[in-house]
Amino acid sequence: MLKSFLFKIKDHRRKQGRRYELGHILFFSILAILSGADSYRKIQKFIETHYDNLNKMFKLNWKKMPAHTTVRNIIQSTSGTELEKCFRQYSATLSENNGQNRFISCDGKVLRGSFDHFKDRKAVQILSAFLSGSNIILAHEDIATKTNEIPTAQSLLKVLGLSGFIFTFDALHCQEKTLRTAKQTDNDVIVQVKGNQKTLLADSEAIFETAAPDDVYQEPIAKIRNRIESRKAEVFMSPTFTDSEKWDTVEALIKIERNRQIFDTKSKTWKNSDEISYYISTTVLSAKEFCQAIRNHWGIENRNHHVRDVTMKEDGSRIRTNPHIFAKLRSFAINILRKNNVKNVSLELFTNCMNFNNMLNYEGVA
Repeated sequence: MLKSFLFKIKDHRRKQGRRYELGHILFFSILAILSGADSYRKIQKFIETHYDNLNKMFKLNWKKMPAHTTVRNIIQSTSGTELEKCFRQYSATLSENNGQNRFISCDGKVLRGSFDHFKDRKAVQILSAFLSGSNIILAHEDIATKTNEIPTAQSLLKVLGLSGFIFTFDALHCQEKTLRTAKQTDNDVIVQVKGNQKTLLADSEAIFETAAPDDVYQEPIAKIRNRIESRKAEVFMSPTFTDSEKWDTVEALIKIERNRQIFDTKSKTWKNSDEISYYISTTVLSAKEFCQAIRNHWGIENRNHHVRDVTMKEDGSRIRTNPHIFAKLRSFAINILRKNNVKNVSLELFTNCMNFNNMLNYEGVA
């Protein structure tokens, strides 16, 4: 299945002297990443180690193994646009037949090791769209060096071609144009309100101080390791703001109260941490649904960014030429793991390293 998508990508190298098919190299690279590879040298070593198996499966009949520089050059010369198109089509297939796929979290991430001081080039930034219900990455959008996430997110809302979804954003995207763009594409937005919209934040605080909420939900207390958490969601329908014309797409205002008790192993005491945050929404949900949607938004940090940085060592990567290509190959691997309900990614990569056939049995690979 994966191979059929990758072989649709056009190979822009000239045919003369082309020894290795682009589709094969991309496919083997994703398998290598699923086995813990985080560099071109390790991808080459993976191909060399498993060549007999790969040759039987794909009838390669290569006269010699590609050097790591060859692997590097093939991957770096891949069209980012065509690879992204392939990724979105593949991800859409993986996320099919899941009725819970309603919320999409959007957040940007910096590839911290991709900077190049010699060429006066800053680290690459990528905005990702993450399907909360299935933990599948749907798409990426490169953030231009002379702009930021805001216009990139607005563009992504348009080009994704989706409708009927609820996009969740952090406070950076609390912008009038972002909300209107979502409505124009027949989607909705839940976004946090912070100090970058001072008047809106002051209005939000005043509304909940002077009026009773329309709906309230108290989340059950949860104990995780050394932390006890509880959340309370309050919803105010059809709020009126000072800049009423600017925020006329807002249908609900949400207040989230978080209480955390964290056990300090040094002092052997519990320390309290209370936090209040506000959100606006262009659609109306129950307090329980809002609470869950807002909590799920941070899944993009825990189940995507954290895995990339800690397990796949993305932040430590010093790939500086087209680093977004390798980042997208990691996304292919992560989506395959999530489709197969892998909980412990680090342990699963180690398992794949020891057992080549394990990853070939994944749904979405064969």
